[in-house]
Parts: sequence; structure tokens; C-alpha cells
Amino acid sequence: MKKSKRVARLALPLAGVATAMALTSAMPAQAAPALPALNPDPIPASFDFSDCPALLPGYTNAGSVCFSTVVTSGTFKLGNFDQTIDQPIRMTFATQYNPTERKNTPVFGKMRAEKMLVQPGLFGDPFLSAVYAQPEFAGLFEMPPSTDYKLKLGLKVRLINPLLGGSCRIGSDSNPITLNLTTGTTSPPAGVEPLTGEAAQIVKVELPMVVRSAKHVDNTAPAPGAKGCALNGGLVNSVVNLVAGLPNDAGDNAMVFNEYIASKSYTALGS
Repeated sequence: MKKSKRVARLALPLAGVATAMALTSAMPAQAAPALPALNPDPIPASFDFSDCPALLPGYTNAGSVCFSTVVTSGTFKLGNFDQTIDQPIRMTFATQYNPTERKNTPVFGKMRAEKMLVQPGLFGDPFLSAVYAQPEFAGLFEMPPSTDYKLKLGLKVRLINPLLGGSCRIGSDSNPITLNLTTGTTSPPAGVEPLTGEAAQIVKVELPMVVRSAKHVDNTAPAPGAKGCALNGGLVNSVVNLVAGLPNDAGDNAMVFNEYIASKSYTALGS
């Protein structure tokens, strides 16, 4: 894998739910031709809805929508690690409807991501051939109502190498890397250039599924230091953090997610 300045993308907003449901119920049951996409990558041949989260108690299929998101390219910059995303990052989440309380609740399903090469030969030691980073969901997920499709997502990043052990991670469920993704323009600290995403737009209708293209960005999230490396040895943690440039402040990290977001009503799951 080669490094670059591109950055990947993620999610979909509550504002899109009503549109998706309206399309599902009002349009004729036939495929529509794909429209030009803002995303530079081709639309995935298929979307997997098998990770749609189970309905919460009191919530119904009617009014609930599941989203299968594929980040097709972009950049994942975390401290000194600045990587091109060249393998899909897949996320599944939902907005579930409670008819008694008349409210929608965002619920996360699952994140599936391949490991990314972040440094060949960490420390320059020939016994460490490569270090990989694998993004994981860290338990935080919100979809604040907005016009620019904001998404708050907690991440932790597993660092993979035989000598680092199986528990070396940047961030945790209790202290995640908290991304504030937007398709609008970010508000980083003074001196850091804002990033601008691209609004979600429908690019394909193949009922009961609707597909949107979007670009989510964020460069406002600080990142904690790595922990749990090599049996949580303080010296190893310190060396990893020195190499990675962690912990760091808001403005030191950047994500740009080129993505496609497919949606289906819960009543149509399985079709």
C-alpha cells in the first residue's frame, strides 16, 4: 500500500430516512438507471444488509430503515500514519422507529474493515517486518439532525504486529477517537485548513434499495495514545506513541471518506 493525502467516508443522516422511505413506497417497483456519482469510484456491485441491527424493544419494521455503507476510498490520517484507503470499509447502521414514542433512534450494527499497512519495519528493526492498522467500532454512534449529515462515530485502531501482541490499540471503548463527520465544512482549530465534504445524493434506485453517494470529512478529532502494546509494557507503549505521533490534538488527524450508502426499509429486508 502506498501513502497519500486522500481520506475516506462514512455514514448517512436522519434527513435521508424520510426520502428513502418515500422512494420505497411511492416509486414503481423497477430499477432506475444509475445517475452520475460524485464518488470517483464505481458503485459497488452489491450491498450487504445481513448486519442490520435487531430492532430495539418497542420499535417496528414499519418506519425503520437500515443503511449499508461502503467507504470505497479516501485517506485515514492518524498522527504520523497517513494511509490511502484502498480496501473497502463497510458499516451497517439503522434508524429505528418507535410508534408509541414517535421517535427515530440511531442504532449501529457492525463495522468490517481490512487492515492497512501503516509502517514497514517499525523502529527500523528487521524482526518487525510491518505494522498494520485496523479500524474498529468503539461503541459511540450518533446521527444528530442536520442539513449536512453529521455523524458522530467512536473508533479504536488495532495495531497489528507479532511483537506488539493482540491488544495494542489507539483508543478504546471508554476513550475512543471521536470522529465528528460531516458532508459540509469542518471547523478545526485556528491555523488548520478546514475540509469540505460532498452532500449525499441519490445515484441509483433499484427498489426496495436506494443508493446515495456522499463524502464525509473530519479533521477536528484528537487521538489518545496507544495502550496494551506488548503486554501493555510502558516502554513499548511509549515507543509506539513516539513513532505514531500520539497522543495529539484536534487538527492533527484527518479523515475523508468517499462512500456509497444503500438504504432499505426494515419491511424490505431479505428482499
